[in-house]
Parts: sequence; C-alpha cells; structure tokens
Amino acid sequence: MQTLTVKDITTVIIDVPSIRPHRFAGLEINQQAYLIVKLETGEGAIGIGEGVSPGGPWWSGEAIETQQAMIEHHFLPALQELGAVSLPTVVQHLDAVAYDNHFAKAAVEMALFDALGRQLGLPVSTLLGGGPARDRIPVRWAVGAADIESIVQEVQERFDQGHTALKLKMGAVNPDEDVERVAAVIDALGPDVDYLVDPNASWPLETARWVIDKLETLGVSFVEQPIRRDDLEGLAHLTARATRISLIADESVCTPSDALRATRTRTCDGVAVKVAKAGGLLRGLAVGQIATATGLGCYGGTALESPIGTAASAHLFAALPQLDLGCELVGPLLLADEILVEPLEYERGDLVVPQGPGLGVEVDWDKVAEFQRPSSAS
Repeated sequence: MQTLTVKDITTVIIDVPSIRPHRFAGLEINQQAYLIVKLETGEGAIGIGEGVSPGGPWWSGEAIETQQAMIEHHFLPALQELGAVSLPTVVQHLDAVAYDNHFAKAAVEMALFDALGRQLGLPVSTLLGGGPARDRIPVRWAVGAADIESIVQEVQERFDQGHTALKLKMGAVNPDEDVERVAAVIDALGPDVDYLVDPNASWPLETARWVIDKLETLGVSFVEQPIRRDDLEGLAHLTARATRISLIADESVCTPSDALRATRTRTCDGVAVKVAKAGGLLRGLAVGQIATATGLGCYGGTALESPIGTAASAHLFAALPQLDLGCELVGPLLLADEILVEPLEYERGDLVVPQGPGLGVEVDWDKVAEFQRPSSAS
C-alpha cells in the first residue's frame, strides 16, 4: 500500500445535542462529544478522522480530552519524526508510543485512510478490501433504557421508515423490572420484530442466567454483553447453556487478539465489531475476518459516532466478509443537527455506504465551529 507522510494534525472538540436522552445502564446523555481530527499529509492531501467516547470514558477508558492530548502531544510528533508510513503499519508505530489508547489511534488511522482515499480517488471500503461486499447495510434501531410508552412510540415511527430490528438497553433498573419492561415492549410491538437487548455488562453471572432464561421465553433473539468484560469463562458458560438466544460479545472482544481468545473458548455466538475499540479500520477488519473464519456472527456495532465516524464504520462493514447480524449505525440519526455538507443517506432502514473518495463525506466547518467547545473547557 502507498506510503504517506504526516505533515500536521489539528483537533477540535465539539459537543452536539441529541434529539432525545439516551440512557445506558449507568448514565444518561443529552449530547455527544466528538474529537474532529484534521490531518495534512506531506503529499498535499487532507484527511478527516474522529475520536469518540460514548457518554464519556466509562466504556472505553478514554475521554475525548485524553484522546486529544495523546494525538497532539504524542502521536503527531512521533509520526512527523517517522516520515513515510504505510497504513498497515501506522497503528503498530503508535503502539510503540502508547499502550492501548485504541480510540485515539483509530481516529488518526481514520484520517490517514481518508487522506489516501482522496489522493487516489478511491473509497475507503476499496482500500480495505479491494471492493465492497455490500453497498447498503440494514440498520437496527437502538433505544435507551427509557419508559415503555416513549420506546413504543419512537420505534413504531422508525419501523414506518423501514427499520425492522430493535435494540433495547437494559441494566438501568432492577432486573425484574427490566424484564417486565422488555416484555411490555414486545407485547406492544409484536413477535415479528428481531429483538436484541444490551445491559452493558451490568449483570452478575447468576442474574444473567435467569434473566436470559426469561428473555428466551419472551422471544428475544440476542443478548449483547450481559456480564463484565473480563469474565470470559462466565460468558462462555452463558453461551453454552442458551437454547434459543444468541450471545454477542462487545466489551469482551475489542481487538484481533481478543477475537482469537474468544474463538478458542467459544466465548460467544457473535462479535460486535467497532472501529474505535479495535484500534482502527484495519484491526476492525481483522476482528471481523477472525470471527467469520471461526464461525461466529458479525454485528456492526456503534459508539454513537457522528456522521464522520459512521461513514468510516460503514466502509469497514461494507468490506467485512460477513455481516450477518446487520449493524447499529444510528449515531447521526440521534443528533439534533448535521455536521456534514450533505447528510449520510438512510433509505428504508438501510444505511447507504458513501461511494466518494476517502470516507466519501465533506465536513461543514461552519457547523463544527458552532458546536466547538470553548478552549477553556478543553
């Protein structure tokens, strides 16, 4: 793959309000913070990347502010000193600078992919796999741990727009109440919907056992990351005992090495692939390839990215050898305003993969300036 030299990187933090609160197991957000990364190559190309941290560092361990500091004070000088770099090796070079920091590394690699794609006139999906396996991706609508009436009204509106699958957050209330809430939603929406629930690793193992049994009787198809991320033995136990429900690993499987570890012990039935948690597009591609090669399902996960990160994720998911569980790229649809010149295209419940060079999107820099966080707060 062609090499690039990094001339400069500038970053800006923005805070974009959402159309409604989004409640995880442990917190609720009304806006989303993003780190916009603008990279200039020595060859004269400009690439855009994105750092994201859904609701703060509780999930990833990386705040937007720490990503900004890592990129500006550590990654940029290292890349400038390195000179010519190829995309397959750039994250390896950053590994020598800092341990982990997957989200920050992914933001830099994303910008480099965008720059190279623009320079060559090729979409990122082509750079990843020689040509996309798919040009549109079904999107599972995701709702937070809200009240039943609000969920049903929102989901019915979205299903009218073409979505056919639903993800429900769990874990914000006690398990008995949570199960009753899911049952009420299923009763209102009917059995023909494909249901996935996600408690964000909030249940103890014994709780997960009986809750999953209940969810199976309700007709839920998937449970995503029911227990803490480091309990691979417990997750394998739940996977083995489930009869009609499939378990998807999210927090437990981030990087390619995580995926290899999970497949050796049959920890799960499927893997949620995400650009940021994998440490970049190439490592996200490797996670999906490992999962496919070992018979695990692939789910296109989200960190509630902006349209920039969503475009990058769409290119990755387009290039994956298998994406049998669809995706959850709803981030842009939850934002109250647009930061692209032309919005991403959602059509009848599908996300259309951008086909322009690079990420295939153009940033509206006036909107970025409007949402820019005051420098005193960054």
